[in-house]
Amino acid sequence: MSAELNRTHHLECEGFTEEFQALLELVLSDTTTAIVRVREDELEMDPDGDDCRRVWDAVRDRLERVPERDRNEATAWRVPTTTEAGQEALFELVALTDGIAGVHFVFQLECRTGERPVLEAIPHHSDARIDATLLDAAIQSGEIVGLSGHDACLVPTESQFEWVAEDRQWRIQGGSLCVETLDGQKATCYGLTNLERATISEDGTVLALGWEPGELPDDAVGKFLSWIADKLYNPPPALPCETAERATAVKTHLQELLAAYDGREI
Repeated sequence: MSAELNRTHHLECEGFTEEFQALLELVLSDTTTAIVRVREDELEMDPDGDDCRRVWDAVRDRLERVPERDRNEATAWRVPTTTEAGQEALFELVALTDGIAGVHFVFQLECRTGERPVLEAIPHHSDARIDATLLDAAIQSGEIVGLSGHDACLVPTESQFEWVAEDRQWRIQGGSLCVETLDGQKATCYGLTNLERATISEDGTVLALGWEPGELPDDAVGKFLSWIADKLYNPPPALPCETAERATAVKTHLQELLAAYDGREI
């Protein structure tokens, strides 16, 4: 049985393809092989199935079939990451994830050093995670790392802060603020990259938060989406931290995350 990834960090980004390519460039020198799982039925799909088929025909002879690693109706293929030809094939496949069919055609990707997984990604979920302990780049536990030239960063997967206040459990984990009822029956998470402001209150224990859900078109569709957002997207306007020490530490962490993500100051 293949080893499971020790997930120390995940990729926080608005898009995926270019940001994931940047992440690949960061980790590739610490890997020896990649396993790519593809959904060949997507080759018949519009609008970009033809592009998938063209790339697949061009790179397939550089990949080795690995039937025992097939998963979720996707066929598994091994490509070396230590050769120029293998790396080129890998990046050509990753470039397809910018397409509607392509993001499902390249169903899953793993990079390994020997049999130890370093990176896993599911493009159609815009999800990528790494084990930073296996990288010579020496990303430290708990460290947030920006990807130069991109609105993206690597954030630790473990919880950075957890506390109880106002009869709710609060948690900052990865790129999210999560709020949960004490009985665990209801939990909601909000992406911290939408945060525009965090101001410490006069008594030092509460953070006043300002959120930006994203730009919407100034037309009927935009107004409808804005109405939906008002109903469904309701992040907390304040973060009760209970102590001034925690409030300061949380704000410092939020600033570090947003600075690494896109250089934003709050």
